[in-house]
Amino acid sequence: MPYKCCVPNCAGNYGKGPKVHVFSFPLNENCRKRWLNAMPRSDLVVTKYTRVCNLHFPEDIIIWESTFHKEKTGHIKKKREMR
Repeated sequence: MPYKCCVPNCAGNYGKGPKVHVFSFPLNENCRKRWLNAMPRSDLVVTKYTRVCNLHFPEDIIIWESTFHKEKTGHIKKKREMR
């Protein structure tokens, strides 16, 4: 079962809503406060399961990272992609 977005009125990963990537809240307290201040929700209690989907971030700040494993050599390669 995928994590759902906690932003009010967002249908990310809910029923017929869009399938999206979700991000955990930052562990850094200053970054976490910035996320919470940007969200129009005052009753949110952040847990290790609380997520925000990629629809709430500008595309140019998200760094997508994929991991590839070559079975033949055992080599693991990470690919970073910025939009």
